[in-house]
Amino acid sequence: MKGQSSRVLLLLAFLSADLSVGDSCYEPIDQDPYLYFSHKTAYQLILNSKFKPVPYCRPTFVWMFIRSGTSYPNTNESLAIRQLHQFKDRVIKNHEERRNGHLCRNVLDSLKRWEFEINPTSENDISPQGRMDMQLLAKRTKDKMSEVLVKEINKNTFKIYASEDRKVMNSAEEFSKTMFGDDFRYKVPIEKIENNSSFIGLEACPKWTDAIQNSEASLFLKSPEYIEMVSQISKRLGFLDNITDSIVHAMYESCRYNKALVVESYPAWCGLFTRQELQLLEYYEDLDYYYKYGYGSEINTKVGCPIAKELMGYLNAVANNDSDRPSAVFRFGSSAGLLTTLLALGVARDPIPLTHSNYHAQYRRQWRMSQVDPFSGNFAAVFYKCDQGDEENKVMFYLNEGVYDYPGCNVGLCSWKFVESKFKHYLGPDGCNDGVCHDRSRASAVRRAGLVAALIPIALAAYSHRGV
Repeated sequence: MKGQSSRVLLLLAFLSADLSVGDSCYEPIDQDPYLYFSHKTAYQLILNSKFKPVPYCRPTFVWMFIRSGTSYPNTNESLAIRQLHQFKDRVIKNHEERRNGHLCRNVLDSLKRWEFEINPTSENDISPQGRMDMQLLAKRTKDKMSEVLVKEINKNTFKIYASEDRKVMNSAEEFSKTMFGDDFRYKVPIEKIENNSSFIGLEACPKWTDAIQNSEASLFLKSPEYIEMVSQISKRLGFLDNITDSIVHAMYESCRYNKALVVESYPAWCGLFTRQELQLLEYYEDLDYYYKYGYGSEINTKVGCPIAKELMGYLNAVANNDSDRPSAVFRFGSSAGLLTTLLALGVARDPIPLTHSNYHAQYRRQWRMSQVDPFSGNFAAVFYKCDQGDEENKVMFYLNEGVYDYPGCNVGLCSWKFVESKFKHYLGPDGCNDGVCHDRSRASAVRRAGLVAALIPIALAAYSHRGV
């Protein structure tokens, strides 16, 4: 009887045992998971809406640049993520048949339940979460700036600009519906901006394409920290050899898209990374964008110049009591457009450049895309007329609705004289080189080449630059 009881206990222990090999298995232990995924971070996770009225001051003009709301993956990203269905089966087989894996049962069960299906017609379009992002942003803006927005609504008092990109245009429409009503098209029509305009981004800018030589991000893939991460992930999933960089980044893409699309969820693929690994992947993405759209390349600031010049022109008009200027301007564009604007205005600049070899030293970097350029990221300038103080004209800048405090301002509130002096080079007639991105014949060639590349049926084309 005693022997039978022992056998029953052993059987129960076996049935409740982990599927992993060895004495321990992997599962996330953080009570507070790491949810900052570079430029694909959900806006709700970083939103700072603690807005307070400025004492003795009233807002008279608002200017905003707004990145599109949470979107679905584009075609190449969707293709890469779909490959994970087959990869998932291999991971399950490693655990259940080969007994090589090290995932705890609940982690593996979560992976088993994972599915990813995006209707091809929705790819690269704004998602329901993205529509809500825009509606809530418009509502908060309307509440905070009610003094500016009570004026008669027409195309002279308010300006809305958006690129022809579908997710950008749909973001502008959702924002405008909440801001101006369902019939906004008759009051404040959205003015379309050509996709090859430097007001929008860089993808169709030949001079940018020629200038960008992004070797730092590629070099980071060869760093000891990154190589060790791939090795640990591979072992954890039950592979004897290292998985490819393409698979690692497809896992990461699935993790961050699933989280942004359903903010309340904790996606299966996120649970396969440690906190340190997610921070490492975040740095890789930040480093990539630092050279593509950031301070790593001088041309980026030049591309952002026209928007900075536009902003300063409006602020100068308000300071000079120009009655012909609009009450508010809302620009909708790409991540690249927002970032190059921020560059032109000196936002999020680190004293030491980001490189492949200084990851640990950049832990407190300003150039952190999750805080600067999440989905629905935005930058605003508000002009105030004040009744007290040494100057009537003041300007406050807001990054993702939180006060952005330039050195030399008083807790974010800047005198107009300070702003005018700091950015005076944008007020002159030679403030920008308008020819930076307007070689239309070459821009068309770039787009044709991009179309051909997109038609090549390579499973993980979106990640080919990251290694295989």
